[in-house]
Amino acid sequence: MNTEQTGLLVSKAVHDRLGDQLQALARAAGHALRLIVAPSQRGQPLPADEQASIRLGFFSRDIMQGSSKHTPGGASRAFFDIFDAAPRAQWLHVCSAGIDNPLYRPTLARAVRLTTSSGGNAVPIAQTVVGAILCQSRGFTDWLAAQADRRWQPLAPARMARDLHEQAAVIVGLGPIGREIGRLLKAVGLTTIGVRRGAGAIPGLDRTCRPDALDELLPACDWLVLACPLTAETRGLLDARRIGLLPPRAGVVNIGRGELMDETALAAALREGRLRSAYLDVFATEPLPADSPLWDAPHTWISPHNAGASPGNDRRFTDIFLRNFMHWLNGEPFDNDATPAVRAGNNGDRS
Repeated sequence: MNTEQTGLLVSKAVHDRLGDQLQALARAAGHALRLIVAPSQRGQPLPADEQASIRLGFFSRDIMQGSSKHTPGGASRAFFDIFDAAPRAQWLHVCSAGIDNPLYRPTLARAVRLTTSSGGNAVPIAQTVVGAILCQSRGFTDWLAAQADRRWQPLAPARMARDLHEQAAVIVGLGPIGREIGRLLKAVGLTTIGVRRGAGAIPGLDRTCRPDALDELLPACDWLVLACPLTAETRGLLDARRIGLLPPRAGVVNIGRGELMDETALAAALREGRLRSAYLDVFATEPLPADSPLWDAPHTWISPHNAGASPGNDRRFTDIFLRNFMHWLNGEPFDNDATPAVRAGNNGDRS
């Protein structure tokens, strides 16, 4: 047995809920584990021996609570104050699917493995997306607006979408979220086309294409779903030019990142009737400013970066962490390894 203690930085909630299980797993694999509780606020340094022992970290959802896209909460900052100062850190698991959180930059810049919880909220996000597409295809946008005004107004023929089996959805990004969206949309009759950097067919999709084919796909699609991570290549992916390639019957869904699209151009296209509708969960600035033109864009549904809300997420994220903890104990490759050198060797589908 390796008698040198390995420090694992966790929240108090994780310590209390998983501590015994983590210790048992470590002992069974021949490791001596030391659980270290991260302070809840900044300015509370650990004893020197605890700080020096930290090799692993789990940035769990309870720590992230109270953070926004642009402003990390106190518990988040306190966690990374400790982890970033750990000279022997080897591995960090985070509760998010993406790695564009500024707090992750020091970890990504040094020789520390970073794994994500990609896929943990794929099912609820996909269900939300498909629910929005079904509702907007079947007239609920118009009916709910009429109800708010106490108007009895049947759906006008000009507002009727094509039958689902005649519609095509182009899904950009085929990580766990994009694949689950494709599977569900195909199940209700849509033709599903996935866009990804990697080659090869994906079960549940009618076909896949590389990103350089996107412009050719847009004029014939009924739904454009952005489910890709934010990278240098995808920033501004849906710009004014590409919005202009979409037919007036098309709807846009964005559950990736707000920076994937030109929000001003999208709002203009919706106001001018050049697009049918939109469902948007993510924005370049969050919370979405009150003066954003998207708030009152016609036939547009907005949710506050909440499409994946589900009471089951904590369990799923924890399960992913525990699998990776077992991989670390056994010297095996990680799942969802977002370390830059590892990402460079795969197709980049991390949504």
